[in-house]
Amino acid sequence: MLDRFERFSFALSELSRYWHKISADAMETYGLKGPYVVYFTTLYRYPEGLTAVKLGELCCRDKADVSRAVSILEKKGLIKKDKTKKSQYRAPIMLTEEGIALAEDMIKKARKAVELGGMGLSDEHREIFYTSLEVITRNLQTLSEVGLPSFESSDSLSDFEKPSLKMILFDLDGTLLPMDQDTFVKTYFGLLAQKLVPYGYEPNGLMKAIWSGVSAMVKNTGETANEEAFWKDFTGIYGEEAREHLPVFEEFYRIDFQQVQKVCGFNKDSNETIKTLKEMGFTLALATNPLFPAIATESRVRWAGLDKEDFKLITTYENSSYCKPNPAYYKEILDKLQVRPEECLMVGNDVTEDMVAETLGMKVFLLTNDLINKENKDINQYPHGDFEDLLHYVNSL
Repeated sequence: MLDRFERFSFALSELSRYWHKISADAMETYGLKGPYVVYFTTLYRYPEGLTAVKLGELCCRDKADVSRAVSILEKKGLIKKDKTKKSQYRAPIMLTEEGIALAEDMIKKARKAVELGGMGLSDEHREIFYTSLEVITRNLQTLSEVGLPSFESSDSLSDFEKPSLKMILFDLDGTLLPMDQDTFVKTYFGLLAQKLVPYGYEPNGLMKAIWSGVSAMVKNTGETANEEAFWKDFTGIYGEEAREHLPVFEEFYRIDFQQVQKVCGFNKDSNETIKTLKEMGFTLALATNPLFPAIATESRVRWAGLDKEDFKLITTYENSSYCKPNPAYYKEILDKLQVRPEECLMVGNDVTEDMVAETLGMKVFLLTNDLINKENKDINQYPHGDFEDLLHYVNSL
């Protein structure tokens, strides 16, 4: 009988071999090499483009491989560089229209392959498999970085050094910025309707279209930025000419939206906590559900008495391809910040949307000041409390 190591190694080797053969066969129809598929799927997720360095990081490929691939794919007219940049090395690389069509075809084929490869597995078994695989991957990553511990009297990993906390992610609405969500939405939508009615939008129809666009962003599976997911849905209702009103939307967020601040609160404890954590040396990120453009999100940051420079990353609908409560939203943040989940703490007030980060291996803290618990879960399963309790919890890690 094969022991655990042999079974694990053999399964990974076979899985890799078969998957690479499937990729190679599929890419051969385009006259390309199998390994190039990852470049297409990654660039498809970032329509605004990626530098060669960032592309290599996201695809786990070295500089030489990226350079060769870019040269070949550019000659074939499948990718292009932003010619407005002075340094072509730092110029964003993006897919051409032909490249986008090819990437969409690849993604469909890959999904079909995964679906067929998982035949016989229930949804529950699939979730267990992927969760287990992610945990094993993270553990092996740690081992590869720090090396195997020496075992003198035990085969246990109990003495294996745990990664220290480096990054703290905060939700915004109801966490750093006190608010009643229903009042916030009612005021926000009311002002938006007032702004757009003169341009031919009927209020009730507009609100339905906005909610439909929000639903499209929440359902986004990473194929495009949330911004495009919203506008694709919105123009599907009002037609492509609706994009001509983008300047009106931008003016709304720059001017009219600022009135929404009056229905939001202010908590000096959130300010002091952010300041304290920065002084303690932690890197901070703002993991607010990316349903708003940057201009609206940065406004709410100011309303909370904070500055966008307090955070290494602020998620907005322009730079995100998923939404809460999809765990992939948090995975995208980890990839962008190049941190492991074990090095991160997610702080939020929504049990469903924020505590889901725990499934990736992140630590979590539930802020109860403006608690949202739509599913009535037992919050005792999570560390929880106010900002003072949060600081005590951080100090205990």
